Amino acid sequence: MRKIIRIGLSLVLAVLLTLGLVAPALATNPTVSITVTAQVVSITNSQASWPIGIVIVDATKYFASDVDIEDKDYSTVTNTGSVAVDIAIQGTDIEGGSYDWAISATGVAASETYGLNATAGNGTGAYSTIVKKTPFNNLTTALAAKATWGWSMLFKAPTAFNANDDGAQKTSTLTLVASKT
Repeated sequence: MRKIIRIGLSLVLAVLLTLGLVAPALATNPTVSITVTAQVVSITNSQASWPIGIVIVDATKYFASDVDIEDKDYSTVTNTGSVAVDIAIQGTDIEGGSYDWAISATGVAASETYGLNATAGNGTGAYSTIVKKTPFNNLTTALAAKATWGWSMLFKAPTAFNANDDGAQKTSTLTLVASKT
């Protein structure tokens, strides 16, 4: 019986020593919690195209529900990212058919050159932002994350078309670029 008690005590002592050695080892290992948030710069625009249609010399068209009627906030940019952004705008020459039209660097139309201006936004109606090839021009600044901003454009047809223009459809691309404020 003594032998059994001795073996039992030895086992109990071994378990206690094991627990005593493991418990302090676990308690001395600190942990670090890591929290991170991605900086996402992303925007969307409510209008993906602008079908102006047929224009005559010196025509003025609005980026609106009816291209002949001014609509100060026809399109909406949404900051879908996680940080405030500045939004810039750039256009290209209109190409197609036998003659292309250059985009004006001043926003004013000329012979075979069209003008494109954007609103200052959110109902102001001032088409003060010139849309040109380079550099990009600021459209709005510090648009908060998840916020929206209304804007529109004014198209000015060239003051003269090339006499040999075939009247074919022409296209251009407008680019909105977001950058962290």
